[in-house]
Amino acid sequence: MMLDGATLLIASMAVQFVMALYFWTLWLGRRDQRVHLWIAASITAGVLGCGCYMLRGVAPEPLAMWAAQLCFVQVFAFLWGGVRLVHARPRPAWIVWGGAAVLSASCLIPALVAAEALRNVVATLAFSSYGLAMTGDLLRRRHARTAPTRWLTGGLLLLVAAASLAFAADAGRHSVAVASLVSIPSLPALWLLFHTTIYVTLVLSLTTLELGNEAQRQREAATTDSLTGLLNRRAFMERATPAAGHPRGATLLMLDIDHFKQVNDLWGHSAGDRALVLFAGALLDATGGVLGAFAARIGGEEFAVLLPGRSRDEAAALGLRIAARVRELRHTPGATRMTVSIGLAESGTAMATLDELLSGADRALYRAKRGGRDRLEQDSAPFAPSLAA
Repeated sequence: MMLDGATLLIASMAVQFVMALYFWTLWLGRRDQRVHLWIAASITAGVLGCGCYMLRGVAPEPLAMWAAQLCFVQVFAFLWGGVRLVHARPRPAWIVWGGAAVLSASCLIPALVAAEALRNVVATLAFSSYGLAMTGDLLRRRHARTAPTRWLTGGLLLLVAAASLAFAADAGRHSVAVASLVSIPSLPALWLLFHTTIYVTLVLSLTTLELGNEAQRQREAATTDSLTGLLNRRAFMERATPAAGHPRGATLLMLDIDHFKQVNDLWGHSAGDRALVLFAGALLDATGGVLGAFAARIGGEEFAVLLPGRSRDEAAALGLRIAARVRELRHTPGATRMTVSIGLAESGTAMATLDELLSGADRALYRAKRGGRDRLEQDSAPFAPSLAA
């Protein structure tokens, strides 16, 4: 069966044009979704590349082929930028435009100007490098284990890079020039079809990854306190309700930053925000090594830490560590050091509900406030010595 190369090229250009229009429209509608911009730029480069190729015989051939190859390199360069964006990794401009710069510099060499096949090898090396770089980003260990589509996409990228290099090397070895539009033989036409199919798959894969990222951002926004990065009250209640029924019981720490209203009144709300962020950092630092513990901001300056399966003594020791770290903090240079009052409640083996734990810890916290602040109090227990002692 003979493939009509000219028809395939025009069809490929038409498909890419519609895709480019679609992604440009997406980006103009939501400019915060920058991955759509990278995809739109990539597809547009492909459309322009096909257009430049079709101008052979109309425009000067070396110029038309240089422009076409430049665009085809940028197809993969912009797609690489989109993959890096999805993975929140840097996209240096010198790398995005590096392949085009190398190709353009090679066209200044007289021997390559007259050797179209060798220029094709240089262009293929450039866009294959971007393809291999994308494969590395997609198949990083922490991502690839849970996403089979990443392996599929990475495998396709490796395949297209290997096939491109083999095709270009064979053409360069035999000094085969690129055929004119009206006389594309079957093998290059088949390669064009293969390349277009894989490219569409890559665009779909990148879009799917970004949709997954958007879903993750929505989940984080719904469960995370935007200022401190801790769980918010809703997420804490959802996680803590089943965890409070641990077979070996659970303990709960309620923590309240002392004199927080004075911080806002005397130093301003920006100082209050700094105090909350610093406190959350100390809380995470202290609880990070405690298996199963999770912390949350459940109110303005109120925080909670649930410790499933931990005893009262373990929770008290953690509370003391948190208080010691907080005493090292100053929300503003020249301000007094921060302190925290802590209430502790334990379910033991009585299988107390989360509401009962919260009520007990809240009572203990109230006693800590009345007892002079900067201290830890335990529910149903006598006053503990001051934490500052």
